[in-house]
Amino acid sequence: MSLAAEDWVVVAVYGVVLLLIGFGIAPRLRGERASEAEEYLLAGRRLTLPLFVATLVATWYGAILGVGEFVYRYGIVAWLCLGVPYYGAALIFAAAIAGRIRASQTLTIPQQMQLFYGERAGKTAALVVLLITIPASYLLMLATFIRALTGWPLGIALVVGAVFSVAYLYTGGFRADVLTNAAQFVLMYVGFAVLLGFCIDHWGMPWQMWQVLPATHREIPGLLGWSGIAVWFVIALQTFIDPSFYQRCAAAQSVRTARWGIVLSVLFWLVFDTMSIMAALYARAFVPTEPLSAYLTLAETVLPVGWKGIFAVALFATVMSTLESYTFLSAATVGYDILGRCRLLAGRYPVRRLTQWGLVVTMAIAMGMAWAIPSVVELIVRTASLAVPALLFPFVLGYVQRVYIPSSRVGMLMGITVGAGAGWMGLQVTQLLPVPGHIEPAFVGMLVGLGGSLLWMRRRNGGIGVDNP
Repeated sequence: MSLAAEDWVVVAVYGVVLLLIGFGIAPRLRGERASEAEEYLLAGRRLTLPLFVATLVATWYGAILGVGEFVYRYGIVAWLCLGVPYYGAALIFAAAIAGRIRASQTLTIPQQMQLFYGERAGKTAALVVLLITIPASYLLMLATFIRALTGWPLGIALVVGAVFSVAYLYTGGFRADVLTNAAQFVLMYVGFAVLLGFCIDHWGMPWQMWQVLPATHREIPGLLGWSGIAVWFVIALQTFIDPSFYQRCAAAQSVRTARWGIVLSVLFWLVFDTMSIMAALYARAFVPTEPLSAYLTLAETVLPVGWKGIFAVALFATVMSTLESYTFLSAATVGYDILGRCRLLAGRYPVRRLTQWGLVVTMAIAMGMAWAIPSVVELIVRTASLAVPALLFPFVLGYVQRVYIPSSRVGMLMGITVGAGAGWMGLQVTQLLPVPGHIEPAFVGMLVGLGGSLLWMRRRNGGIGVDNP
């Protein structure tokens, strides 16, 4: 997608607005009663309902180019894969877990795991959380977009994307993340509404576009098949242990805000999915292109000068909102849950300083991973396949009143689960042993995690808390 001078002006204004919010507004807003850790990591636990919805919705769409690719390849079945299972998981999370997170007064998932199972489990959980919060995939996507617009080498695009996306988090903390997310939330919807409007003007109403689509793209299960759909229902279980959900529920000003914020977010996701999937279907019907470039080629085809800049900003906002959120989550894990538990550092440096060090460490690791594995899909699938099965069962069971996993077994369970998934992944890559290629490492991890949980599960006599080994 090529940009004219007018489009670049729109992009420049977007950048200036983010910097003003991140450096000018966010640091000036500080809670009077919050602790230093709560202030920097959770914005003083004063997240209102509108800000809760805006930041959660914006954080959930970092792989937007992948959405276009999926729809271009498989059609309307994308809604059943990328929408429905996540809506269901989020609503269950809102009803069963969100309020408990806010009421517990913990700051992070590892801290909650420590509350459930003890210090060793908390430390192990921190390492697992890092697997799904290091934002390498989103940094790579942003760098790829920057390179497509500017022609810069990937290395320079990675550095520019990393520095610009997280610089204001260094001073503004989670509040800077939330406030910039709110602006990006608006831009996401405006940009895709503009793109969809021009598609309708160019090619006609959606039902006219529908008739042009290949039959396979109008059917369920279509080319994907029911087994392919089932995989996405498993992947959607990540919602239950997603650190961005946890952080926002912990930062909400009340239990009610946490619960209703997720319910309203589902409604906004439904609207955005409608626009993004519809736009990708227009691309499939009328614009021959590479699937990953569906949105970019569509915008190049239908948008005039100026409007193209607005859509470019929408893509930047969609990717950057997720990148900065997961960067801060990873930094908080490094600073609060790992360095903050180190006796040599915890007493000498405040949480704010340790988390700022975490930002630097996180970005360095993310740039290295993005350079070594230049595939967004591979980065997302590999990390989620290891982390989700390891955390899912002990975390969810921690909120169950009647049963529990003994604290002496939880660290072992997480380690075995990660090891099983990593081992299966290694066998598939190296082909040292003939393992079935169609069985994903995530399924192996889920089976091991479930089996270990059932094996070691015990009936609970008291309430939630650290149990006896």
